Amino acid sequence: MAVMLPMVLVSCHNKKDDSTEPNYMSGTLTFSIPDFVGKGETFTLTPVGITSPTAGIGYSWKPSWSSTRDTTKTKDGTGDGSWDCTTPSRVGDYTISCSAFADDYSPKSATSTIHVVDPSIDSTVSGLGFKDSPYVTDPRDGKTYFTTTFGGNTWMRENLGYKTAGSISYYNCEIMDDIFGRYYTWDDARTSCPSGWHLPSDEEFCQLADSIISDGTVFTKGENFKNASGGMMANAYFLGSRMWEYWPQVKITNKSGMSVMPVGYVTARNNSYTFKGINNYAVFWTSSSHDDGTALLRLIYVDEPDVHSGVMDKTFYASVRCVKD
Repeated sequence: MAVMLPMVLVSCHNKKDDSTEPNYMSGTLTFSIPDFVGKGETFTLTPVGITSPTAGIGYSWKPSWSSTRDTTKTKDGTGDGSWDCTTPSRVGDYTISCSAFADDYSPKSATSTIHVVDPSIDSTVSGLGFKDSPYVTDPRDGKTYFTTTFGGNTWMRENLGYKTAGSISYYNCEIMDDIFGRYYTWDDARTSCPSGWHLPSDEEFCQLADSIISDGTVFTKGENFKNASGGMMANAYFLGSRMWEYWPQVKITNKSGMSVMPVGYVTARNNSYTFKGINNYAVFWTSSSHDDGTALLRLIYVDEPDVHSGVMDKTFYASVRCVKD
């Protein structure tokens, strides 16, 4: 009689899976970069923030204006991860990306945007109408300012960009001083204009508005200038984007030649600056004090046809236009 032996089947379900999931890097990869830089400017970027792994990390960089990825540190430790960046020769918005990589870890990356600018006429900003305009040179730093004579006075057509101890640049980028001008407290503004020029009084702003309206209207100190804003505003474009958004109730004519751009204002708290109102507000100090702690401002809003009068603390930061003595 045949004896039937039991068959032993070997199951494949116990086969070992050799695949492994990658680890994830700890920390936040960052690098510090200016918001606004000049054409062909060179600066060094350094990656920080990865806390794990603590060794064997490589870094590579990729700018949007190039097809080349630059590895500045390899996984075996060659290089320090820093990258010497040279900006492109054309103005515009660009990005820079940094990637951290290591064996058995998923890579981690960070991307920042930079704005490449050029203070030359009709380059970064267009539509101001400066071509063939007269200009004046500030002997203190050699900066030049286009001018306009209107309403019986000669005005600078550009915001003052002279560097004083208390003034600040747009987003702390000094290259913007020649484009947007600097921002000043009232005390600083009073002494910021070059010799032969001064911070205008509110009465001088009134004379300017009277000539814009030109129908016999006589504005008084502290009064809103009805329907005068469009005569001061320029249909300006910053890096190709319109600055004053279109509103049908505001007719931009730049009749006065003031070529006003909406570069906003700055508030300060605990030595920290907040930039507000870009593309919506233009705010100018007058030399007219209101009381011991406040002074008069002139404000233009994107969607309102009137130039407003305001009273602000003298520590507030606003733009300065100088008028000839």
